[in-house]
Amino acid sequence: MVHLVDSVGERGRNYTIDVLRIQTILNSKGYTIAPGRGICGEDTIAAIKKFQASFMAQPTGLIEPYSESLRKLSDESHAFYEWSGDSSQWSQEKKLKSLTPNLRSKLQPVIEHLRSAGFRPHIYYGWRSVAVQLGLFSSGRSKVKFSFHNAQLPDGTPNSYAADIIDSRYGWTGQAEIAGFWSALGNAAKSHGLIWGGDWSSFRDVAHVQLLPNSRLQSIKQESGL
Repeated sequence: MVHLVDSVGERGRNYTIDVLRIQTILNSKGYTIAPGRGICGEDTIAAIKKFQASFMAQPTGLIEPYSESLRKLSDESHAFYEWSGDSSQWSQEKKLKSLTPNLRSKLQPVIEHLRSAGFRPHIYYGWRSVAVQLGLFSSGRSKVKFSFHNAQLPDGTPNSYAADIIDSRYGWTGQAEIAGFWSALGNAAKSHGLIWGGDWSSFRDVAHVQLLPNSRLQSIKQESGL
């Protein structure tokens, strides 16, 4: 099922990321909505009601998380189904696929380098949702409400500009530092033109690598329609 942070439609919370996803799916199913970059207007509400009329006697114009309307809208034939669920539990291949192509091409040799050095590199996060990001922010595990991990294409397909890499034996424990994994990750990432979070003085993020400098974060957020 497509993940929503909150409700979309008439009297909904209408977060941009949610509205954009619902609009994209409705458009793909033939419910035409004028381009609005994630703004829930009268045409979006009308499209929701028209869709709901196919299975509801009294359409509400509102789609809520885990509702029957959302379940029917996000059937398995839709592309969004591929990217549902806990992204930390996706396969390594799927996590690589969730990265923007330029990052993917640079990260693969980094992983191979670490393997050849005797480490067991594991992508913990490629793409992750804004909802997960907000949870990390609230818990103090991130300094931003939107990160390069959350980047997506305009249709909502994951397009992450960052990845978190751990050694599957050690995770984030002190043993990873003792084994030299973090420094090996940083050296390999930088040798392939990536930015390593372990170099940040204000918030050292040793598992994190990203494609672009932090100065590009807002532009990527805008390009993502978020």
